[in-house]
Amino acid sequence: MVIYLVALWVALVFWAYRDIRQRTRDPIIQVVAVLVVLFFFLPGHWVYLILRPRQTIAEMYERSLEEEALLQELEDQKACPTCKRRIHDDFLICPSCRTRLKEPCRSCAKPLSYAWVACPFCGLEKPPREGVGARPIRAPQPHPAVIAPAKPSRTRQPVPVRQAADAFGGGKRSAPAATATDDAPVIDATE
Repeated sequence: MVIYLVALWVALVFWAYRDIRQRTRDPIIQVVAVLVVLFFFLPGHWVYLILRPRQTIAEMYERSLEEEALLQELEDQKACPTCKRRIHDDFLICPSCRTRLKEPCRSCAKPLSYAWVACPFCGLEKPPREGVGARPIRAPQPHPAVIAPAKPSRTRQPVPVRQAADAFGGGKRSAPAATATDDAPVIDATE
Protein backbone atom coordinates (compact mmCIF):
# COMPACT_ATOMS: atom_id res chain seq x y z
CA MET A 1 0.00 0.00 0.00
CA VAL A 2 2.90 2.35 0.83
CA ILE A 3 4.55 1.66 -2.54
CA TYR A 4 1.24 2.41 -4.29
CA LEU A 5 0.86 5.74 -2.41
CA VAL A 6 4.48 6.72 -3.13
CA ALA A 7 4.03 5.88 -6.83
CA LEU A 8 0.77 7.88 -6.92
CA TRP A 9 2.46 10.80 -5.15
CA VAL A 10 5.41 10.82 -7.60
CA ALA A 11 3.04 10.49 -10.57
CA LEU A 12 0.92 13.45 -9.35
CA VAL A 13 4.02 15.62 -8.87
CA PHE A 14 5.30 14.71 -12.35
CA TRP A 15 1.83 15.29 -13.88
CA ALA A 16 1.53 18.69 -12.15
CA TYR A 17 4.99 19.66 -13.44
CA ARG A 18 4.11 18.74 -17.04
CA ASP A 19 0.65 20.32 -16.83
CA ILE A 20 1.78 23.66 -15.40
CA ARG A 21 4.55 23.95 -18.01
CA GLN A 22 1.87 23.70 -20.73
CA ARG A 23 -0.25 26.41 -19.07
CA THR A 24 2.22 29.15 -18.15
CA ARG A 25 5.76 30.32 -18.88
CA ASP A 26 6.20 32.00 -15.48
CA PRO A 27 8.86 29.99 -13.59
CA ILE A 28 7.66 31.14 -10.15
CA ILE A 29 4.13 29.84 -10.74
CA GLN A 30 5.56 26.58 -12.09
CA VAL A 31 7.69 26.04 -8.97
CA VAL A 32 4.83 26.95 -6.58
CA ALA A 33 2.40 24.54 -8.30
CA VAL A 34 4.85 21.64 -8.15
CA LEU A 35 5.70 22.37 -4.49
CA VAL A 36 2.00 22.49 -3.50
CA VAL A 37 1.45 19.00 -4.97
CA LEU A 38 4.79 17.76 -3.58
CA PHE A 39 4.14 18.84 0.03
CA PHE A 40 0.37 18.41 0.33
CA PHE A 41 -0.12 15.31 -1.88
CA LEU A 42 -3.87 14.79 -2.67
CA PRO A 43 -5.21 18.01 -1.10
CA GLY A 44 -2.40 19.91 -2.85
CA HIS A 45 -3.37 18.28 -6.14
CA TRP A 46 -7.01 19.34 -5.66
CA VAL A 47 -5.92 22.91 -4.86
CA TYR A 48 -3.72 22.88 -7.97
CA LEU A 49 -6.65 21.68 -10.13
CA ILE A 50 -8.82 24.51 -8.78
CA LEU A 51 -6.22 27.28 -9.20
CA ARG A 52 -4.43 26.27 -12.40
CA PRO A 53 -4.91 28.38 -15.57
CA ARG A 54 -7.93 27.27 -17.56
CA GLN A 55 -6.26 27.11 -20.98
CA THR A 56 -2.91 25.88 -22.16
CA ILE A 57 -0.47 28.17 -23.95
CA ALA A 58 -1.22 26.39 -27.26
CA GLU A 59 -4.99 26.88 -26.79
CA MET A 60 -4.51 30.57 -26.02
CA TYR A 61 -2.31 30.97 -29.10
CA GLU A 62 -4.87 29.23 -31.34
CA ARG A 63 -7.65 31.37 -29.88
CA SER A 64 -5.69 34.58 -30.51
CA LEU A 65 -5.06 33.47 -34.11
CA GLU A 66 -8.79 32.84 -34.59
CA GLU A 67 -9.62 36.26 -33.15
CA GLU A 68 -7.08 37.97 -35.41
CA ALA A 69 -8.46 36.14 -38.44
CA LEU A 70 -12.01 37.22 -37.57
CA LEU A 71 -10.92 40.83 -37.05
CA GLN A 72 -9.01 40.82 -40.34
CA GLU A 73 -12.04 39.40 -42.12
CA LEU A 74 -14.26 42.12 -40.66
CA GLU A 75 -11.77 44.84 -41.64
CA ASP A 76 -11.49 43.49 -45.19
CA GLN A 77 -15.21 43.74 -45.79
CA LYS A 78 -16.19 46.87 -47.67
CA ALA A 79 -18.97 49.17 -46.50
CA CYS A 80 -21.21 51.59 -48.40
CA PRO A 81 -20.07 55.19 -47.77
CA THR A 82 -23.69 56.32 -47.35
CA CYS A 83 -25.52 53.65 -45.33
CA LYS A 84 -22.42 51.79 -43.95
CA ARG A 85 -23.84 48.36 -44.84
CA ARG A 86 -21.61 45.61 -46.17
CA ILE A 87 -21.03 45.50 -49.89
CA HIS A 88 -18.96 43.35 -52.21
CA ASP A 89 -16.03 44.72 -54.15
CA ASP A 90 -17.74 44.14 -57.49
CA PHE A 91 -21.02 45.98 -56.70
CA LEU A 92 -21.86 48.89 -59.00
CA ILE A 93 -24.52 50.29 -56.65
CA CYS A 94 -25.36 49.68 -53.00
CA PRO A 95 -28.34 47.29 -52.87
CA SER A 96 -29.66 49.00 -49.73
CA CYS A 97 -29.53 52.73 -50.53
CA ARG A 98 -28.80 52.67 -54.30
CA THR A 99 -25.66 54.81 -53.97
CA ARG A 100 -23.47 54.52 -57.06
CA LEU A 101 -20.24 52.86 -55.97
CA LYS A 102 -18.53 52.18 -59.29
CA GLU A 103 -19.21 52.48 -62.99
CA PRO A 104 -19.20 49.64 -65.53
CA CYS A 105 -16.54 49.48 -68.22
CA ARG A 106 -17.91 50.19 -71.70
CA SER A 107 -16.01 47.28 -73.17
CA CYS A 108 -15.90 44.43 -70.62
CA ALA A 109 -18.59 45.64 -68.14
CA LYS A 110 -16.31 45.07 -65.13
CA PRO A 111 -16.75 47.54 -62.24
CA LEU A 112 -14.34 50.48 -62.38
CA SER A 113 -13.52 52.91 -59.60
CA TYR A 114 -14.27 56.53 -60.37
CA ALA A 115 -10.62 57.45 -59.74
CA TRP A 116 -9.30 55.12 -62.45
CA VAL A 117 -8.34 56.56 -65.84
CA ALA A 118 -8.48 53.26 -67.74
CA CYS A 119 -9.94 49.79 -67.26
CA PRO A 120 -7.29 47.46 -65.78
CA PHE A 121 -9.05 44.43 -67.27
CA CYS A 122 -9.34 45.37 -70.96
CA GLY A 123 -7.19 48.55 -71.20
CA LEU A 124 -9.96 50.81 -72.55
CA GLU A 125 -9.57 54.43 -71.48
CA LYS A 126 -12.55 55.81 -69.58
CA PRO A 127 -14.36 58.87 -70.94
CA PRO A 128 -14.26 61.94 -68.68
CA ARG A 129 -17.10 62.17 -66.16
CA GLU A 130 -19.84 64.72 -66.54
CA GLY A 131 -19.10 68.02 -64.83
CA VAL A 132 -15.38 67.31 -64.82
CA GLY A 133 -13.02 68.81 -67.36
CA ALA A 134 -11.26 66.66 -69.92
CA ARG A 135 -8.28 64.71 -68.69
CA PRO A 136 -4.93 65.88 -69.93
CA ILE A 137 -3.64 63.55 -72.59
CA ARG A 138 0.05 62.89 -72.40
CA ALA A 139 1.61 63.30 -75.79
CA PRO A 140 4.61 61.12 -76.55
CA GLN A 141 7.78 63.01 -75.71
CA PRO A 142 10.44 63.09 -78.45
CA HIS A 143 13.99 62.20 -77.59
CA PRO A 144 15.97 65.30 -76.41
CA ALA A 145 18.49 65.00 -79.25
CA VAL A 146 15.69 65.28 -81.83
CA ILE A 147 14.17 68.52 -80.48
CA ALA A 148 14.98 71.49 -82.71
CA PRO A 149 15.59 74.88 -81.11
CA ALA A 150 12.60 77.22 -81.25
CA LYS A 151 12.85 80.48 -83.20
CA PRO A 152 12.53 83.65 -81.14
CA SER A 153 9.19 85.40 -81.59
CA ARG A 154 10.60 88.92 -81.69
CA THR A 155 14.03 90.18 -82.37
CA ARG A 156 15.79 91.40 -79.29
CA GLN A 157 19.41 91.76 -78.50
CA PRO A 158 20.79 89.21 -76.04
CA VAL A 159 21.38 90.55 -72.56
CA PRO A 160 25.09 90.68 -71.74
CA VAL A 161 26.07 89.03 -68.49
CA ARG A 162 28.39 90.70 -66.00
CA GLN A 163 29.88 89.29 -62.84
CA ALA A 164 28.60 90.67 -59.52
CA ALA A 165 29.69 89.91 -55.99
CA ASP A 166 27.51 87.39 -54.17
CA ALA A 167 25.53 88.93 -51.29
CA PHE A 168 26.55 86.00 -49.04
CA GLY A 169 30.24 86.34 -49.77
CA GLY A 170 30.48 83.18 -51.82
CA GLY A 171 32.29 84.58 -54.81
CA LYS A 172 30.85 85.79 -58.09
CA ARG A 173 27.40 85.22 -59.55
CA SER A 174 25.92 86.00 -62.94
CA ALA A 175 23.68 89.06 -63.15
CA PRO A 176 22.22 90.55 -66.30
CA ALA A 177 23.58 93.97 -67.23
CA ALA A 178 21.29 96.77 -68.33
CA THR A 179 20.93 97.34 -72.05
CA ALA A 180 19.33 100.10 -74.02
CA THR A 181 16.40 97.87 -74.98
CA ASP A 182 15.37 97.08 -71.39
CA ASP A 183 12.51 99.16 -70.06
CA ALA A 184 12.85 98.17 -66.38
CA PRO A 185 15.18 100.03 -64.04
CA VAL A 186 18.27 98.16 -62.89
CA ILE A 187 19.18 98.08 -59.22
CA ASP A 188 22.84 97.56 -58.57
CA ALA A 189 23.41 95.58 -55.35
CA THR A 190 27.16 96.19 -55.25
CA GLU A 191 26.94 99.86 -54.33
